This record gives sequence, C-alpha cells and structure tokens, in this order.
Amino acid sequence: MNFNAVLPFYEQSRVRPDWQALVVGGTTISYGDLAALAQRISSWLRARSGGRAPRVGILASRSLEAYAGIIGTLWTGGAYIPIHPSTPDARLIQLLGLVGLDALVVDSAGLGRLQGEVAQACPRLVLAGDPPSKLKAGAASAGLPVADYHDLPLFDPLDQPAVVSERQLAYMIFTSGTTGVPKGVMVPVGNIKQLTTVLQQRYEFQPDERVAQVFEIAFDGSVLDLFLTWNVGATLCVCPAAQLMGPVKFLKELRLTNWHSGPSTAAFMDRMRMLTPGAFPHLRRSLFGGEALPLSSALAWQAAAPNSVVENVYGPTEATVICIAQRLTDPPKLTKERGMVAIGKPFPGMEAAVLNSDFEPARVGQPGQLALAGKQLAEGYFDALELTSARFPVLRGQRWYLTGDWVYQDAELTLHHLGRIDNQIKVLGNRVELEDVEAHLREVTGTDMVAAVAWPLQGGGSSGIVAFHCAQGLSTAQVREGMKKRVPPYMVPSQVHYLESLPLAGASGKIDRKVLVRMLEESRLSEPVKRG
Repeated sequence: MNFNAVLPFYEQSRVRPDWQALVVGGTTISYGDLAALAQRISSWLRARSGGRAPRVGILASRSLEAYAGIIGTLWTGGAYIPIHPSTPDARLIQLLGLVGLDALVVDSAGLGRLQGEVAQACPRLVLAGDPPSKLKAGAASAGLPVADYHDLPLFDPLDQPAVVSERQLAYMIFTSGTTGVPKGVMVPVGNIKQLTTVLQQRYEFQPDERVAQVFEIAFDGSVLDLFLTWNVGATLCVCPAAQLMGPVKFLKELRLTNWHSGPSTAAFMDRMRMLTPGAFPHLRRSLFGGEALPLSSALAWQAAAPNSVVENVYGPTEATVICIAQRLTDPPKLTKERGMVAIGKPFPGMEAAVLNSDFEPARVGQPGQLALAGKQLAEGYFDALELTSARFPVLRGQRWYLTGDWVYQDAELTLHHLGRIDNQIKVLGNRVELEDVEAHLREVTGTDMVAAVAWPLQGGGSSGIVAFHCAQGLSTAQVREGMKKRVPPYMVPSQVHYLESLPLAGASGKIDRKVLVRMLEESRLSEPVKRG
C-alpha cells in the first residue's frame, strides 16, 4: 500500500484537473496545474538527491512556492521542514545546521534572507519560483546559485508520487526547546493518513468545500487544512497576512465553508464587533485550537456562523495536529473553573490518560498530567534520543506522550484543560496557575483578550503577577479591585497594563507571553508599558 501523503491529491488532479485546488496571493490554481508544477519540482529534487528521499526546507510563507514545494517534496517520498522567512538569523542558521537539508525551496521573502552567514549555512540546492532578478543575483553573489521554475524539467504526465511505507517521514515541525535548542518533531506519513481518515469520518468534507488556511505552514495546524482539503478535491484558500486578525472580507468574499484558527482570532473579532449575528452563513465547520477556547468567544462565533458546527480541538504537535475534540452544544460542556469549553474525548485510534506525579492513573475529577497514546504519536524528536525517551516513555507496556498539560476527567470521561504544568508558578510561596488568573481577568475586564505572566522572577518563584488586557476605559485600580473580590491576595496582579492588542506568535497565533515578559524587562530601561 502506498501511504504517500500527496497520492490523494494526485488522484484528484486526474479526476478533476480543472477544479480549484489553491487560492493564494490573489491567484487561483487548478488541480491539474498545481500537480504539474509539483511533479516538475519532484523531478528536479530527485535528479539532485542521489536517488534517496530528500529532506527539503520550505523557507516560504503564504505563497505558491510554499504549497508547491510541500507537494513536490512529498511526491519524491521525501520530508519537508517548514521555516518561516521572518525567523531571526541566529535561529535560522541554527535550524539549517541541525537538519542537514538536501535542498531549500524559497519564495521572494525567503530568497531575501539568503545573505551572509545564512547563505553559508544553506544547502547548495535552492529553488525559487519566479524570483526578482535582484534577489537572485544577491544570493548568487553570496555564493549560492538559485534555480527557478524555468530550470525545472518538463512535466511528465506518467510520473506518480513515490511509493512509501507508513513510517516514512513526512515532515518535521520545530518547536522551542527548554535548552535553547529547537526540538524537531518527526511525523510519519501514516500519521497524516490516520488523522485525515478520522476527520473525514467526523466532518464529511465534500469537493465543494472552500477551506481557510490561516496558520503558517511552520505551525502544524496547517497540516490538517492542506491534506483534508486536497484529499477530497476541495479548495484551499490562504488568508492574506494583512487580514489574519480581521478576516471578515476573506471569509465573505471567498464564501468559506471551513474555518480553523486559534481562539485569539475569535476573541479579537468579537472585541472589534466583527462577529455580527448571521455574518457568515456559509460556514459549515469552525475549529479552534492551540489555546483554551473561552465560552464567550465560542458563542459569539456561533451567532455569526449560525449554520456552522463549532468545535474546540486539542492536540500537540507530537500527536499530529489534533486528537481530541469537543463540540459546542446547548447547554455547552464547560470547564467551569475556567469558563472554557471542555477539550472533549480522544479520536478513534487514540487513548488519553490523566497521570499523577507517580505516573499512575488519577481518579475521576483529580487533576494530573495528560498523556496520549495511539496511532497519531510522532516518531520522537530529531537527533534527541534522551529527550524522546523522556517525553515518550513506555508505561505499563504501552508507548505514551507526556503532554505537559494539566487536566482532569469528569464523570463522563470528558477531558478538561486546566493549563500548562510549566505555567504553574509560585508567588510568595503559593502555587498559582496563570490560566486560573486569566479566567478571573476575563470576568473582571469583560474581554477574552487577557494574559498574565509571573513578574518579577525571583529564585524559581515570583514576587508578583502582571496582567495585560485589551478592555478600554478600565483603570488599574478597577481591575485590581475586581480581582480582590475573586481571588486570594497573592493572585491579585501587582501591575495591570492595557494594550490595544496582545502579541501573538507568528506561526501559531497563540498569545506570546515571552514578548510580554520582554516588554516588562525593557520597561525598566525605557518607557513604561502603557497602563490602563
């Protein structure tokens, strides 16, 4: 059996070559044209990789080059490693040195990064689409010749995606490591097939779907959108970067049927009064993952998309995008301690366990660490055997992944997310979960756009908590007084800052607490952070 992740795409290109496969950058590409381009990229890669499955970096964002590069790489039987073009030089050089790429596919933004030490760290094979001559010449002057689409072989209509086994590597997604070294999560092609099979059974996608691609390809949420769409011959619609936080025009003009993003997008749109009742009647499914989903945001989105199923989806990169889900129902299934939609129950082929500190199953209702087992688990971390053994232990004869998420199961065995274990801090000797503080901040400020960080840090603990929010017109005193009525004194923020918007991580769309901490650090040396 051929498990190649783009085999269904190839089959769709034979059945409906004129159907829209991709809408990106104002251009619409058919299945036939995209397959032809991907096949040519595949031939170019194969001819230069010595007959072995190549590892190809995709240094591109929201471009034809990004998606054609992914399909072309998988067509060869190789694996793709997505890297965002905005990655800082030091980290980009570190990633390129870690992986040992055979080739690099870039768009104009990625090509512009190939200068100096970055160019020296690159593989000698670089493919750009239709690059500006100035950028191409710049890379060449740095000793890095660049091929473009004019250099590709002619289309071979008889060439099909390479036959691969289910354990063949499909992609590596790099996430931040606690030691400063990025962790490369290795996901095989069989995991993609398992994920898309389960989701197709759950959502029943049709060829007339128009699916939003909101996440960057460097975030694994994109994997769901790409392959679930192309497996059924539907259309992938890539959201322009300028519309990510306010995608009303994108949703309406492209008449999208499927939405998948972080909850922060819904919270921002609700705050900006973009979620008017009935605004998106064409949506059929709305999935929110990557962070906890506040009930108020879920209800506001449901009102704006009255014909849509709304689901809270959960899954770490190490378990192939999502593996647990909870549908918004009436009444909703809530994690009452947080005012959040529960994360639900595991997909077929997956198991979930709540473990205590001794790695034994916790009782119903008792919080513990969420562990996952089953067909969607990644192979582990690239070139990191000790870390892989620690995070993917064999317990009672079964391989598990320890998520680092703090959860509990209710009497119906529905899972409820309480936060990250690494977001459990000590404030003046008292254990505090930052997500607990944020839950009360939402109630006090009346907005879902809130965040809390431990500050300042002192010897493994903190002497206080700093709150950030986006609710105009509230003073620091008002927020603190509201919190005093709800939480113990050590959980009341010592500082409260108003921001027009909260910083989001580029690829995932999650609230970036590291940026908030950095703002606090810089405020000691320069102007203070704007206060409410």
